[in-house]
Amino acid sequence: MGSYRMCVCFTRKYRITEAEPPSDVKDAFKKFSEGGNHMNADQLRQFLVEFQGDDATTVQDAQQIHHRRHHHHIPKFRRHSLTLDDFHHYLFSLDFNPPIMDKIRKRENDKRKKKDK
Repeated sequence: MGSYRMCVCFTRKYRITEAEPPSDVKDAFKKFSEGGNHMNADQLRQFLVEFQGDDATTVQDAQQIHHRRHHHHIPKFRRHSLTLDDFHHYLFSLDFNPPIMDKIRKRENDKRKKKDK
């Protein structure tokens, strides 16, 4: 909760609200985490293969996503699973999950070049 003083005698408090994951993200998380609160690397791989169509993904790739997401410097505090908020952050992060628009643009440009020839 954020707060600041107004006119030396009043304190105004504001609640900081973060965007809640959309319902389709919640549904996908619930489905692939088998109704649990955490998603392990194998479940994340299953999501990437079945839902996002990335057939080349291995369990090691999913584990690497976990390690990149949870880079805590004290090994005791590292988690080996994603929560709903972590999953939401992963899906909408440009670093972890970039958009495919560049691939689509490249394909469209290649098609145009072939037509021009």
